[in-house]
Amino acid sequence: MLKIIIPIAGTSDLFEKAGFFYPKPLIEINGTPMIQLVVEKTNAIKIPHQIVFIIKEEDALKFHLDNTLKLLSPNSELIKLKSDTKGALCSILMTIDKLNPDDSLLTLNGDQIIDSDFDEIISYFDKKQADVGIVTFNSIHPRWSFAMIEDNNVVQTAEKNPISNNAIAGYYYFKNSQEFFNCAFECILKDVQLDGKFYISPVINEYILKNKKVMNYFIEKNKYHSFYSPQMINEYLKQF
Repeated sequence: MLKIIIPIAGTSDLFEKAGFFYPKPLIEINGTPMIQLVVEKTNAIKIPHQIVFIIKEEDALKFHLDNTLKLLSPNSELIKLKSDTKGALCSILMTIDKLNPDDSLLTLNGDQIIDSDFDEIISYFDKKQADVGIVTFNSIHPRWSFAMIEDNNVVQTAEKNPISNNAIAGYYYFKNSQEFFNCAFECILKDVQLDGKFYISPVINEYILKNKKVMNYFIEKNKYHSFYSPQMINEYLKQF
């Protein structure tokens, strides 16, 4: 089965400072909660799948985020964190008991949408027999993670460091969850972090060191939409 991991337990400082009352996943974009837009993009996936949300326990108690997510995806699993972790990778490691070793894994950011067919992307990676698949778009801004690509094969990744103009769109596909966790723990043992945070993109370098097949799926920049900040939401709304 494909397990879709969506970590949404991070802080929302930019939105809190801007005066937003609800946590970031519940902030509305044109009247629709941000996390609903993310979940709806997964509906195109035809193979059996299940979403695993990672949320703050505080958001469940204060805002009933858990109930909202269950309405959006009744078959989903929820992991509630009592405190912050050291980055997205550490949060995703909290799902290890929810996955079988032979499950495939797709991690998505909870504050972005990609205007492409998710089923088509996964089918492409499966057809290419990729061990890992990423989605990239053209950008050189150091806010993103980046991939160096040769003949559509990923040969290196870097976090917040533009080693190429291939910015990673926060869509990471891993064919085997057990292999992912093995490589993730290698990253942590090697202390591959940035400013005290562990990210997903460095895990791909562990795959590359093992001569695994890491493939890229390119999208046009206008198909990628980030809701990282209130300003980015306003820029998105201006398009419509």
